[in-house]
Amino acid sequence: MKNQGPIQIAIVEDDIIIAQELRLNLQKLGYEVLAAVSSGEALLEVLQTQIPDLVLLDINLAGAWDGIDTAQQLRQHVDLPFIFLSALADRQTLERAKITDPEAYLVKPAKIEDLQRAIELALHRHKKQQSQPAPQSAQQGLWLNEQLFVKTKNRLERVDLSKIQWIEARDIYCVLKTTHEKHVVSMALKAFEQLLPMPPFLRVHRSYIVAIDKIEAIEDNNLLIEKEYIPVGKTYREALLKHLRIV
Repeated sequence: MKNQGPIQIAIVEDDIIIAQELRLNLQKLGYEVLAAVSSGEALLEVLQTQIPDLVLLDINLAGAWDGIDTAQQLRQHVDLPFIFLSALADRQTLERAKITDPEAYLVKPAKIEDLQRAIELALHRHKKQQSQPAPQSAQQGLWLNEQLFVKTKNRLERVDLSKIQWIEARDIYCVLKTTHEKHVVSMALKAFEQLLPMPPFLRVHRSYIVAIDKIEAIEDNNLLIEKEYIPVGKTYREALLKHLRIV
């Protein structure tokens, strides 16, 4: 698990009553509800700053994305297990849902014991998958010696590790800034954080990872890198100072 505290779960459910019932049942089972949102778009906003251990995802959501569309976004941008919850159990829905490879599928209303069993199995399955190396075709970025190949649009572009200055989160994608250019990469910042070696890279803000050796100055709560100011979040400042030689 990503933390030593209670397992954190995000709920995506547009029915307020059902969302509240899920929250209460999860708390009874000893889980922590990290967030409860009503749309897939709202979930992606949460994931910019907080990463749960698992997502409970209603299929029939209002908005531009339904639950299956949201699941496809999760599979593309962040490595998170999710469980579908739906009152729809018809074959067509099941077949469409299977394409996203959910960890489980529960028909609402789900009994608390079924919910617990599904969560335990989902987390076990995800942990087992993480322990196995992913095939290259499934990776968003590939290391080769001191170079990183990032997927931009429909091709892989080579980026020298030594030339990366910072990575900035922008909605559900990132901008990777090097000494010569910028790359727009279809990857969440959390995925970049797991991919890059820490140090020489360091998360300094909920929206920024920087190369420590590219920092030119620190001014108040900002870093200066090539005339650009990068904000430093309060929760990241102490770790940053530990990695800098301050005399």
